[in-house]
Amino acid sequence: MSSKFKWMITGSMLVVLLFIFLVPQKKIVIDSESGEDLYLPPETFEIHWIHSIEKEEWFEVYSVEDESFILTESHFKTFGAGVPSDSDEPAEMTKDGFVKYTINDPYPDIYLNVSDNVETKIVQDDEEILLYELYEPYTAVEITIEYISLIKQLTGGLI
Repeated sequence: MSSKFKWMITGSMLVVLLFIFLVPQKKIVIDSESGEDLYLPPETFEIHWIHSIEKEEWFEVYSVEDESFILTESHFKTFGAGVPSDSDEPAEMTKDGFVKYTINDPYPDIYLNVSDNVETKIVQDDEEILLYELYEPYTAVEITIEYISLIKQLTGGLI
């Protein structure tokens, strides 16, 4: 092999590596006030918690469309403070005893406070991310959609 050909191959590999590491990818970013960001694929996910008054599990399902989150469903077991009472579609009862409301409301960002009292967690593709174990109680968290380079993800995120 000629040295010119070796340099072309080496240069091409460097360009590809730079492209992979520097070109931003769409991600769900969980940004806490503690500074430790989490990066998730831009796919459907759920936010789970225990309702502070009713002491029953509650979860919401979000999809990602363009640069927004769409709250598609809300699931709960008992009616109380903050429970939806109106939907375009009738509520239905699931096999596991939840009342399911179809909502389809867009949100540019999601804000929540993490607490071990309510066991705040994210579920995506059968993976549970226990936010209440990752962050101090009452940590404020912002969930956004951003374009993040792989190098930033590798150096600044936990997942």
